[in-house]
Amino acid sequence: MNTIQIKELLHKRSLKATKTRINVLNKMQNHGSAMSYSAIQKQMKQTDRVTLYRTIESLKEKGVIHKAFQDNNETYYAICDNNCDAEKHHHEHLHFKCIKCKNITCEDVNEAIKISIPNFVINKVSVNVEGLCLKCV
Repeated sequence: MNTIQIKELLHKRSLKATKTRINVLNKMQNHGSAMSYSAIQKQMKQTDRVTLYRTIESLKEKGVIHKAFQDNNETYYAICDNNCDAEKHHHEHLHFKCIKCKNITCEDVNEAIKISIPNFVINKVSVNVEGLCLKCV
C-alpha cells in the first residue's frame, strides 16, 4: 500500500489523512507483520505518546487496524483487510506467533472456526497460535 492508497483508505473510513496516521500505516505496512505498540512508538519517536495512542485508537475504531496479539504486556497491531469498517471487524483468520523469530502474522484458515456455548451469545472469537514459521522450521 502506497501513500495514495493509505490516504484513500483513511478517507473511505471518514478519517483525515494526517501525517501521523499516514506514517503509522506506512511503518506497519513496511514491517510486514503485526507490529507491537512499543515498536510503533520507537519508529514514531518524533510523535508524542498521547498523539500516538489516540492515532492507534482512531485507526482501530474505524476498522483500519486491529489488535492482533497480546503477549507479555505488549499489544500487537495489524492492518485490516478492506472488508472491515467502523461497525465491525470481519476477520476470518488466526494470529500466528513464531516462537523463534517472534513475528506475528494474520493467517487465513481453510475452514471457518465455529464455536458455540450453550446459553451464551458469542460476538467475537480470537484465536492465537504459537509455533515455528516456515522461515524458522
